[in-house]
Amino acid sequence: MHYADTAVALDEDKLQSIEVTGTAIHTSQDISQSTDTVDKKALAEQNLSLVQDALRNIPGITLNAGEGGSHGDSVSLRGLSIPDSFFLDGVRDIGPYQRDTFNTDSIAVLLGPASALFGRGSTSGVINSVSKQPLLTPLAAITVSGGQIDYWRGTGDFNLPLSPTAAARITVMDQSNSVVERDQVHYRRYGVAPTLSLGIDTPTRLTFSYFREEENNIPDYGIPFIDGAPADVERSNYYSLANYDRTRTNTNIGTIRFEHDFLGEITLSDSLRYANYGFEYLVTGPFLGTDFAEPPAPGTPYADIAIARDQPSSAGTTSLLINRTDLTGKFEWAGITHTLTGGLELSKEQSNVNRFQNGINDIPPTPLLNPVPFFAPPTPLTPNSNSKGRGSDVSLYAVDSIAFGPKWDVDAGLRWDRFKSSFSEVFSGTSFERIDTFVSPRAAVIYKPDAAQSYYFSYGTSQNPVIEYLIVAPSDQSLSPEKNNTFELGGRAKILSGQARLSGAWFDTRVYDARISDPNDPTVQQLPFDQHVRGVEFGIDGYITDRWEVIANYTHLSDKITRTGDPLSQNKYVPNTPHDALNFWTTLEPSVAWTIGGGFTAVSHRYADTENTAGVPAYVVFNAMSSYAVNQHFKLQLNLNNVTDNAYFTSIYFVGIAENHALPASGRTLIGTASYRF
Repeated sequence: MHYADTAVALDEDKLQSIEVTGTAIHTSQDISQSTDTVDKKALAEQNLSLVQDALRNIPGITLNAGEGGSHGDSVSLRGLSIPDSFFLDGVRDIGPYQRDTFNTDSIAVLLGPASALFGRGSTSGVINSVSKQPLLTPLAAITVSGGQIDYWRGTGDFNLPLSPTAAARITVMDQSNSVVERDQVHYRRYGVAPTLSLGIDTPTRLTFSYFREEENNIPDYGIPFIDGAPADVERSNYYSLANYDRTRTNTNIGTIRFEHDFLGEITLSDSLRYANYGFEYLVTGPFLGTDFAEPPAPGTPYADIAIARDQPSSAGTTSLLINRTDLTGKFEWAGITHTLTGGLELSKEQSNVNRFQNGINDIPPTPLLNPVPFFAPPTPLTPNSNSKGRGSDVSLYAVDSIAFGPKWDVDAGLRWDRFKSSFSEVFSGTSFERIDTFVSPRAAVIYKPDAAQSYYFSYGTSQNPVIEYLIVAPSDQSLSPEKNNTFELGGRAKILSGQARLSGAWFDTRVYDARISDPNDPTVQQLPFDQHVRGVEFGIDGYITDRWEVIANYTHLSDKITRTGDPLSQNKYVPNTPHDALNFWTTLEPSVAWTIGGGFTAVSHRYADTENTAGVPAYVVFNAMSSYAVNQHFKLQLNLNNVTDNAYFTSIYFVGIAENHALPASGRTLIGTASYRF
């Protein structure tokens, strides 16, 4: 028998994929869409403290670098940026912050357009963090980690049953760390998440939850591009201002969830959430050229290049009030079984952002080869822009899964959205508002030759309204909503007596009026801009033997810019989209108490701009771990990340020769963890 805290039994749920109810993304073998999950076992084994780090386990996802009003978690999925597709327990989570995993049970990713279920913004997929929930058994666990570069992390997880049907749970986190070979960078955050559940395992359930996370970081704006690639300089070079730069966030999310089962076949659920996200980004970044100087000519010796620093700083708040009501039922009509889910979603969003005068000409340039990361810029910052965004959404949807006997299912779904938005800029006096109304259909056919296999062909759409992210340029008023449609053919098969699962999919996505910055002016959108992305995905997940687990995924993307106002971008590759990505992770348990594991992530070359003049090289990074359970209460673990100390880049930002940067990954890092379960 394995210790409870050293192994997780491979039950049926582990091999299932993702479906949706009104409150969360759950699992189903027969879902007609590509899915992936990073479960709590993988989070613990790989010591993944950030959702964004965990997403590196999923090929097809690449990280985006922040700039201006775009910070926090930002990723591209299947070649498309999805900044507004993060969800928490099935409800939208729009905040610009780095999501910690201290209160996360698992991270589920639904690939492909998902507007029929999730509405606007879910262009190429949905990323949903599933929170830890109260249990009817006592729990007390403390985990402490320490390592290089002053790494410290402490978490606590405490669960208290209050009655046979009620329990309370609270998780806490505190972390502080620098980054190996990234001088000056430092991250500091803490969080707390209490939850109270009433009526557990009864027909009527009520849950109150609160999530709070704060950050206070010295950020990393990376290394500039020189001659189309990140400058070949020391990885430790820091071009920002360590004595000035700060990124601070203050995230507060309160949720009330109600569920009731009628007659065992019908479930009503309702989630009400209010979230407030405060942020302050005081940052400087490398900038090639100023008002008085042009970027260096191609081939200029590094010793002759001086790097300016601009300050795209901002501060503000974003808030969200949202209510999602869902009714799910199963019934038979004319001998055909229907599983019908319908819902209503109402939301209001507000954004109030101050942008400050860019002090690019107030900070002296610094040598490319030997940057000086200290200077006292003029203070206080002077606001030169105050943009206010407002959005309200009314959505209705219905999805029916129809079973024509044991082998054939048909899914049909439709969602109607009415998104009213407004934008105003105090300094310029610009203001406008608009209403976007759109319908998102979805259809699929599923064939199940037996209980171990499932194959599907699906069609889905997604749309993003013009003022989707509430932080826009005035030129956005005339934009059409971003639209896309996807065809997908895929399947899943359980193997090795159900201990593991194979999966695969082919997809074809066309995107119209995609959001991407104009290379000549990053404050406006490039118009028009259409994309075509095709790809294949393969994966295996499960136990090869009782003690050997393997998780592996591969994605190949073929992408093209099919319509653009920039003739130099026509038929070029989409930025930040690797053609090939492979992730492999395996663990072996030589004994009941001992686990060893390791794996790698391989990502091919990515272009940084739409004209394909700049890019970052391919990379392979290896990670390893070993853990030993001293007894059923106490466990020790070592993680060695970037085993070969490879120098590679995790994210990129590029809007022109002058304004760009690539973010280097940490060097080889050793972290030790001790956990005690009472």
